Amino acid sequence: GLSLHAVTLFCVFLFSFLVFLRYQIYYGYPLQTYLEYPIIITQDVILLLFILHFSGNMKRALFYAVTFWGGWYMLTLRKWIIDLAMNLCTFISAASKLAQLQCLWLTKDSGQVSALTWSMSAYTSATRIVTTVMTTNDLAVLIRFIIMLILNIWVTATILHYRKSKKTD
Repeated sequence: GLSLHAVTLFCVFLFSFLVFLRYQIYYGYPLQTYLEYPIIITQDVILLLFILHFSGNMKRALFYAVTFWGGWYMLTLRKWIIDLAMNLCTFISAASKLAQLQCLWLTKDSGQVSALTWSMSAYTSATRIVTTVMTTNDLAVLIRFIIMLILNIWVTATILHYRKSKKTD
């Protein structure tokens, strides 16, 4: 089963998707700049419900629902709150990628980590930079995707490095 720590971490990432969606709606950006987020959030909510159901913690579902719903409305009480939340979500996303890098460095083994998946994430970040410049030119969003691009490339390069060094040993 999954630990409570893993579920909490999952909820943090789900909340960061909600913050990004709310940020885009708050500033009135075109729907095509954030259309995938409602789909991602729906998938994550369904996955969270399955996790809670099969781990016997369905009582927590109400707690998470109230927390997410309350957070959704509190984000836009003041402009600085939504801006701060957006920057914190960038920090959370970057921290998760740095944790992946740290794990790769400590083990010196890319194991089952997919270079293709990480390179697709880098490509997605690069295209999001272009679309953000063309549609909204929002500095916070641009910084987020630039940081994600750099870290995704770094993780991909690290995976390839340890895969190559493992094969030559």
